[in-house]
Amino acid sequence: MSLKKNVGVFNEDIIKNKSYQYTVESKYSAYVANKRLTDATVKCIRFFGEAIKSVIDVGCGDGTYTNELKSAFPDKDISGYDPAVNAIEICRSKYDNIHFFVFDSQKKNENIKHQDLAVIRGVLHHTLTPDLVIKSISEYADKLCIIEPNGNNFILKMIEKLSSYHKEHEERSFKLKTLKSWCKSAGYRVIKCEYVGFVPFFFPEIPSRIIYFFQPFLEKTPIVKHLFSACYVIYCSKFPNTGLANEDGEQ
Repeated sequence: MSLKKNVGVFNEDIIKNKSYQYTVESKYSAYVANKRLTDATVKCIRFFGEAIKSVIDVGCGDGTYTNELKSAFPDKDISGYDPAVNAIEICRSKYDNIHFFVFDSQKKNENIKHQDLAVIRGVLHHTLTPDLVIKSISEYADKLCIIEPNGNNFILKMIEKLSSYHKEHEERSFKLKTLKSWCKSAGYRVIKCEYVGFVPFFFPEIPSRIIYFFQPFLEKTPIVKHLFSACYVIYCSKFPNTGLANEDGEQ
C-alpha cells in the first residue's frame, strides 16, 4: 500500500526541478488553481474550529502546500510526510519550522503521533489502494480533509488518458460516491462535500482570467459544478455528533 504508485517518478521530478511542476509553475492559471485549493484546505481546517491543534499533510511532496498551511496557522502543530526521499530532503532544506519525515503507508503507524486532522490533497489518485490509504490515516487522525480531482469531469477523464504527464504519474479520478464509501468504511463520518475550482493548471492566461472571474458563480451552479469543477473537497470526522453540519452537506 505505497502512498504513491511510482515513487521513483516523483523522486526524479525533485532531482530534475528541485520541486514539483504543479507547485512552482509560474503561469497565472497554475497560481490561481493552487490558490483555490489552498483556500479550500484552510476553510476546512477552520470549519472544525479550535479543536484542531495538529495537522498532518499526507503526501506532502516538496512541502509547498504544507508551508502554506503553516503560514495560515502559525500556532498549530503542522507536519508532513511523503514516501519520496528526495522530496522530504527538499522540504527540510526549505522549511525548518515544520516537521517532515519519510513514510510509506505500507508500514505500521506506531511511529506517527496522534493528529487532530489529516489533509490529503491531490494524493489518492496516485496510490495503488486509496481505500487502504484512508484506512491507514484513520489509525492516527480523528478528522480528515480530502481534495481530489472531480471524477465526473469528462474533460479531465480525457486528459488522464491522453496527457503524457498524467500517464507517467499514473493519475486518475474517482466518483464522489466512491470516495465517500472509502471514508465511511474507514470509520469516518462524511460531514460535508464541496466542488471547487474551474481554472485548469496549465492553461492560457486570458481564458484563465475569464474563468476565474466567473468561478464563484460556477461553483454555486448545480449541474455545472458537478460536471466541470476541478476538485471535490470532503470533510470527515470520526465523531458523529460534531454539530458542525449535516452529514452529507452539499451534494
